[in-house]
Amino acid sequence: MKNLIVFLLILLSLNAISQDRIIKKNSEIINCKVTEIAADEVKYYYSDNPKLIFGIDNALVEKIEFSTGEVIEIESNSFKNSEYYFNQSKHALKINFLSPLVGSTEIIYEQNIKPGKSWETALGIIGLGFDPQDINPKGVYGKFAYKFIRNPDFYSTKMHYSHILKGAYFAPEIAVRYMAFDSNNYDYYYDSNGNYHNNNTEDRKELFSLALMLKLGKQWIFDDSFLLDIYGGVGYGIGAHDYEGMPYGFIVAPDEFPIAFTGGIRVGWVFGK
Repeated sequence: MKNLIVFLLILLSLNAISQDRIIKKNSEIINCKVTEIAADEVKYYYSDNPKLIFGIDNALVEKIEFSTGEVIEIESNSFKNSEYYFNQSKHALKINFLSPLVGSTEIIYEQNIKPGKSWETALGIIGLGFDPQDINPKGVYGKFAYKFIRNPDFYSTKMHYSHILKGAYFAPEIAVRYMAFDSNNYDYYYDSNGNYHNNNTEDRKELFSLALMLKLGKQWIFDDSFLLDIYGGVGYGIGAHDYEGMPYGFIVAPDEFPIAFTGGIRVGWVFGK
């Protein structure tokens, strides 16, 4: 009798060891035998009832551990699968299309990190463009942003980005600017005889500005070669000059209300697989 009990225990142990394990995302474990991993579900049965086949949605499964020791992780979000974007360009070189109209030229470099995320940095040369304010501006500014490309509100099977750099995005950005410019000091008055006197002078001023902004934008990619990026943003800024908003890279309001704005249209090229 004892030998029979030991034999049954051994059989039960071997049966438990030979089972597969479906590990769900909520940490629940299903001990079973997996028969199929389909595009949208995992099919399995219990050893004590092999005729009854069950199915579980792939989105609920973290991974499958087979009795052979093999482990398969289930992909529920195909947007993150880098194989879909293997042959796509992951770098971009852009220019701010309209910045020369307000007195600067801006060059931007963007690099993809992984699906849905990239970083970009910008360098602006102040004075390389038109001078609508007639202040002879000279200087530079720099920007750094981390971009999060938007995912859809819901998923369907095997959805992914049409291009790894394409889509609506949200991007925190920090920007700094140093510049020198001509500043007019207006000094006029009437003397006791009613004569008008004008002692206006002009001197050279220096200005340092800093801004932390949140941007929203959308980037389109055409034929894996040309891009268009339209964006706008708002945040905090310091370093305004009186009540004149300097439009070089970003605009900062006076310190009494330290708000900052940015926006633009960028065009460029994508390259590098």
